[in-house]
Amino acid sequence: MFNDSRAIGNFDGVTFMVTDESEATFTVGEQLTRLPLPNDAVLKTNAVTGEVFLGGRPSSISIDIHRLSSDQRLRDNWVRTRMFPQDRIATSILNNATPLPDGFTGSDAVTFIVSGVLEIRGLSVPLEFEMEARDGGDVLFILGRTTFEWSDIGMEAPNNRATISVDDEVRVEILLRARPLLES
Repeated sequence: MFNDSRAIGNFDGVTFMVTDESEATFTVGEQLTRLPLPNDAVLKTNAVTGEVFLGGRPSSISIDIHRLSSDQRLRDNWVRTRMFPQDRIATSILNNATPLPDGFTGSDAVTFIVSGVLEIRGLSVPLEFEMEARDGGDVLFILGRTTFEWSDIGMEAPNNRATISVDDEVRVEILLRARPLLES
């Protein structure tokens, strides 16, 4: 299924499949009523799927937001049942990443910006991702970071009796481990 002998830098026509070793993290600042200081609510999931293309096509990464988990079971349930009851999947469509920065074809980590959209709740929200990537031949490592505000996805910041405040900005970090598929 996977092409473990692909040469570093050979990506024309190659489909990279996101593996279950990938992770998405959503972080937002909050002040809870039971804590004296503000802290970060951090929700993570390995329920990340998709395909990455480096040869001129858009890439698509989907996250099952119902599988996000944090250190608070009540928060996790709130996300699933109150915030996104009908919207299980969030998808990021990343535009063509070419031309790739110098150094990428030599297995060095490179950084670049890729524009795209976040599709959630029936909306398509434009985003820019700061990317750091490294081609390891049998594995492509990509770290993408972006932010959005609650209003961008048509929502107000979550509010319940356990919170004093929740920041408007949501920080997103997606760590992808993608493997090249064998050409058919």
